[in-house]
Amino acid sequence: MLIKKLFDRHYLFFVLLYSSSILTGCGGASEEAKQRADVTITVTHEGTPVTEAEVRMMQVGKGEGAVGMLNESGQAELSDVVLGSYLVTVNPPEGTPDNPAPKKEYPNIPKQYRSLKDSPLKADVQSGDNEFTFELK
Repeated sequence: MLIKKLFDRHYLFFVLLYSSSILTGCGGASEEAKQRADVTITVTHEGTPVTEAEVRMMQVGKGEGAVGMLNESGQAELSDVVLGSYLVTVNPPEGTPDNPAPKKEYPNIPKQYRSLKDSPLKADVQSGDNEFTFELK
């Protein structure tokens, strides 16, 4: 009886120890350990810079992403983007609750580029500086 109790306690201890070590290892790299790079994205439509839009990069299934607003040259500068392959969308500006974006049509941003599911735009972020140019058709 005493041996059975000792065995049960040790068994429970090892099961808990093993489980906690497995769960701890599943978290992946800490945020500080992830390699990052700077990204410049240029977006044009029929050769003209898209100046009123938001560019979003998303690593599907990884939870990593980056967002930037296009400037008057049709460029967005994104810093500290985690290395990897991304799907890219271009969306009309949303604004904020205090400063909402004007409600208007954005014919220079075709609908297919606004959705992760439909957008053909991809970016593979690697070490160093990364520059991507996308022509919306």
